Amino acid sequence: MNTKYLSSRKIMDDILFKRFYSENLGISFFYNSSLLPQNNSSSADADYNLNLRDKDLQFNIIKLSTEANVGLRIFGLEKGLKSSLGDIEILIEEVKTQPVEINGNKAAYATTIYPSESGNIKIKRYLVSHDGQGYLLAFQNKVEQFESEESQETFDTILDTFKFLK
Repeated sequence: MNTKYLSSRKIMDDILFKRFYSENLGISFFYNSSLLPQNNSSSADADYNLNLRDKDLQFNIIKLSTEANVGLRIFGLEKGLKSSLGDIEILIEEVKTQPVEINGNKAAYATTIYPSESGNIKIKRYLVSHDGQGYLLAFQNKVEQFESEESQETFDTILDTFKFLK
């Protein structure tokens, strides 16, 4: 795996940020250092997904397979994103594409609630295609914490610094 976690000397409001860089995923971004990688290194897909977590606050990214990219080209971002939603999730913000862009690429997004015994989870997903390669990004936290300043700053930092390498 050609993934590097580089410490950044960028300190904002006493928060240390790290830079995630992966040639396999084809992306880089900065994130709050309290988020820790949760990937299962024994998984064959470990080079194509990432899960960063700090308690209930999570950021996940999946680089879509070749087959999924074909479907994305045929059906588009909005239908592709709808197909990623779980059966028990409650859609609270319809799937939309305007006016969201990630690193200059049009993205579809939706917000859902995932009911759970330990408390409902709010998830905001983005599906973006860059040069024919699709990526699914998901930000999540407990419903009551999702809109908190900490959550929103964490999500905004990732989105604002997100770059495609190619």
